[in-house]
Amino acid sequence: MKKKRLLIIPCALLLAALAAAGIAARQFYLERYYVVSCQSAPYEDTARLLSNPYCGWYRIYGYALSDSAPPDMEAMQKNIASDDNELVLLELNLRNYAASDISPTGLAQLESILSAWEASGKQLILRFLYDWDGKARETEPDDISVIKRHMEQAAKAVNRHKSCVYLLQGIFVGNCGEMNNSNYMAAEQMRELAAYLDSVIDKSIFLSVRTPAHYRAISQSFDPLPAEKAFSGAIEARTGLFNDGMLGSASDLGTYGETPLAEAADFNGKGTRAEEIAFQNALCQYVPNGGEAVLDNEYNDFPNAVADLREMHVSYLDCGYDLAVLEKWRGSSYGGDGCFHGGDGCSYIGAHLGYRYAFRSSDCSFDPFRDGTAAFSLTIENSGFANSYRPFSSVVTVLREDGSVCDAIPVRSDARLWKSGESVTLQVPLDVCAYKEGTYRIYYRLSDPALDGRTILFANTLSLSEYGYPIATLTVEK
Repeated sequence: MKKKRLLIIPCALLLAALAAAGIAARQFYLERYYVVSCQSAPYEDTARLLSNPYCGWYRIYGYALSDSAPPDMEAMQKNIASDDNELVLLELNLRNYAASDISPTGLAQLESILSAWEASGKQLILRFLYDWDGKARETEPDDISVIKRHMEQAAKAVNRHKSCVYLLQGIFVGNCGEMNNSNYMAAEQMRELAAYLDSVIDKSIFLSVRTPAHYRAISQSFDPLPAEKAFSGAIEARTGLFNDGMLGSASDLGTYGETPLAEAADFNGKGTRAEEIAFQNALCQYVPNGGEAVLDNEYNDFPNAVADLREMHVSYLDCGYDLAVLEKWRGSSYGGDGCFHGGDGCSYIGAHLGYRYAFRSSDCSFDPFRDGTAAFSLTIENSGFANSYRPFSSVVTVLREDGSVCDAIPVRSDARLWKSGESVTLQVPLDVCAYKEGTYRIYYRLSDPALDGRTILFANTLSLSEYGYPIATLTVEK
């Protein structure tokens, strides 16, 4: 209604004459009387580590559920208070229940552990296992039905805390839960356990397996996840990878093989390093990948590590292991251009784990012959090693000179598809004919609806406000 009044009040006779002549009165009015200009904010980069959810460094904490020895809650609270990472990996050892259901006491301990860590605001990576000593064949249950029962019991607690549980690693079996040296890693057993875990865990929680070969065995395909199935909730669309032998050798300590996939006898075959990294490059655009960088060798020399971490789309790494590799990165220097030039390699890698967004440019065009709507565009680059795998919400807010909100426009763009190493340009229509003459500030905010609208930080020096980042100034003259 306001737009209509704007058109008829200034000169009703003129507008009527123009309309009679077949000329769009509104378009003439806007062309004659509106001048719209836009000034971008200075988009300077920062090298600081961004504290954003679902990516970065993590630490490991282990708890053995037991009827006789409850977890030390005081020590747990100290760990929570001292851990400054966004992610933590909780290893939950079920060896005391290898011959039975998890008892009510054990389940109560699991609940208290998850509740304490949820209160910290961190995102949790969980790994259920029966072994910490490389003796999984001795400590695992004697029947697969017991493992499935444990999955069912644990899932009830995990699902109650789904808002903070990011992903589950493994299928409960193998040395240290890494799906090796287990009584249950025959192809059919592995698929049975993976399918059962998928059936009981909330669909918002990602799963992960140890190698690309495990993923292919579960998905029954040599191809990585196709784009049209991404985020569909199917098991292959929510199963990522975890690699605790990352960059440790040519094969990543047995993660890859030496025979080309073309010669594989079945889906369990391991391809060459080049093939498997290419496989991860495709798959991990849609599902998370992380783990531990281990054993000082040429494959984790800083330049080689950056290249592979980027191609594998690694989101998270252990900050406590392997210290020899981490120290080597700290002693290396980033020689590329930009704000990281001359900085240490470990800081560079840490800052690029997962997604890392930065504003690159903005513009505004005004065509009065297009219904008087200004087209505001904003270009964002993702320089991180990976994408976001959780959906975020975008909004552009326009503030008047007195700080009051003039307009708030939701932006339709799925941040999960803002690919690593690429830029995306968002298009936002501004109904400037509804704005009064004056200067307006434009803000952009990206937030996580799963974390109560938590704001996602950008790698620019702009100051953050309740409306997000001030990205431009708009001037409307009549």
